[in-house]
Amino acid sequence: MKNQRKKILIDNKYIVFMDYEKVAHEYLSPNKLLSLKFKMSLIFCDFLKYKIWKYEQHKYLDSTCMALGERVCLNLAFLIAIQQFETDIHIDININPLGFIDSKLRLGVSESQAYKNLML
Repeated sequence: MKNQRKKILIDNKYIVFMDYEKVAHEYLSPNKLLSLKFKMSLIFCDFLKYKIWKYEQHKYLDSTCMALGERVCLNLAFLIAIQQFETDIHIDININPLGFIDSKLRLGVSESQAYKNLML
């Protein structure tokens, strides 16, 4: 039987409260998790380029002590990175995630080519 295409629906709550590590364990093998975190780290750094001190605080990608804006950026980085591993995952974003972040984070995210590709 063919694998069914997996769908991740992103709404207001999910973009803020998603536990990316729990979701990653559902879709990826343990061997791919380190690679995922590396890719996420690069994307997350790109998103936070206008608040690089925030990236330094959160470079270990632990969302438990992040402000709302940084958590949204981290979850966006996850959504972008996981699509590079799993071609059968479809991300359906029903909201504008830029509305949850401040102007410096918004500028960093909106300039990112990875974000533009996700939103297409």
